[in-house]
Amino acid sequence: MKILIAGEGGQGVQMLAKILSNSGYKQNLNTCYIPHYGVEMRMGISFAYIQIGLDPISYPKFRKADILAIMTEREFDISAGFNSQNTKLINAIELSNNLKNFKISNKALNMLVLGIIVKELKNAGIVLKPNIISDEIKSLFKDKTEFINENINAFNVGLSLDDKQYLIKIDKIKSKEFKPKIDSDNRKSHIKYPGLCKGCGLCLEKCPVNAMTWNQDLLGYIGRPIPSVDINKCTACMNCQNICPDSAISIIKNI
Repeated sequence: MKILIAGEGGQGVQMLAKILSNSGYKQNLNTCYIPHYGVEMRMGISFAYIQIGLDPISYPKFRKADILAIMTEREFDISAGFNSQNTKLINAIELSNNLKNFKISNKALNMLVLGIIVKELKNAGIVLKPNIISDEIKSLFKDKTEFINENINAFNVGLSLDDKQYLIKIDKIKSKEFKPKIDSDNRKSHIKYPGLCKGCGLCLEKCPVNAMTWNQDLLGYIGRPIPSVDINKCTACMNCQNICPDSAISIIKNI
């Protein structure tokens, strides 16, 4: 089975791939995993090519995927060439919009997708034991024990999902809107574009008056919470605008 996972750097694509491939290897399956190297740490595209099964693997990459997991809208356009008539397309874009319904945090989306992939592999005759997956998760988070239960729970939810909840046509998904969120008073306007923001938090770090705080109800383009501003605290110093790598903030001073 040829699996391609496509997302943004910071979504845990490579962690998902490592857990999947390590678990297959420990069950004596032929496995191969190769990451897409690039600017992932700066929120560029992040691909993981995985092959797993009983047959020998001759080459690490492939032209068409048996399972294609798409975690953001941009990656669908880039990875569409790997999609075929027989490809199982896991639409994690829609899943990211419904994580609250599953009582799962945004950071555990990758483990939810992992559970779905393991389920689809089982449907294809390749069985990965859940306890081995859980052990891999525990091993990776051994220094962050507070995340272990959350990630294992997300994995188990993925295993239990009906395929109607994730095998959804991508063209039914609405892209993030670029409509701005504007906070203003008589001295300045603070304009935020949720459709551009990835929630890196640099603006929070650079704000000298702590006017920026995380807003759990306002999500950016990869489905993560993004900052809001307390306009009464804001001094219009423009640090947030200048530090933002995605041009998601604009400050206008009223003269």
